[in-house]
Amino acid sequence: MIAVTPTYLDEAAEKYRADVLAAIGEEVEVLDSFVLGSGLVGGYRPGESDLDLAVVVDAPLRDEARRRAIERIAALERPGRRLELVVYVRGHQPPDFELNLEVDDDGAREDPDAHEHWFVIDAGMAQERIPAWTDYFDPVSKHRLHAAVLSSLAWSEQWPDLEFARLNAARARHYLEHGEWMPKARAQKEEQ
Repeated sequence: MIAVTPTYLDEAAEKYRADVLAAIGEEVEVLDSFVLGSGLVGGYRPGESDLDLAVVVDAPLRDEARRRAIERIAALERPGRRLELVVYVRGHQPPDFELNLEVDDDGAREDPDAHEHWFVIDAGMAQERIPAWTDYFDPVSKHRLHAAVLSSLAWSEQWPDLEFARLNAARARHYLEHGEWMPKARAQKEEQ
């Protein structure tokens, strides 16, 4: 039985989450799912925020099964700006994902070359707040998490004109100074 960790999602986002899981479940067994980002740490804004979702499956999504799952997910009506979906096969550790998919108004895109630090940071946040996370994933050490946060800060500093990069930099600095994750909404307020 899948334990459901409380989230900051609204009813529409929770329904969308269930629909995404059903789309994947048509092809492989879904073992668990975890809401990350603002849906986990707070600051989720219905209709505006991204939905960050990690899913654990029992087998790889390959060939036609992969294509069908992506098409089904892309056809769903999103309750917010974007879906950021990462699928892991049981036994694989972040950043060793099976599928890294973004879905927004421009369609669905796989990103197999995303920076490793994002997945390590997500795992670090998840292991602090989601008891079931460690049923599937090894703990991320403080040293590895610290290195990932520094890497994300260095990435952000390369893109000073991007709002996401500025907010990530503020969040990274806050984590490095205080050892806690700050929602993007709070980083926005502090930037003003």
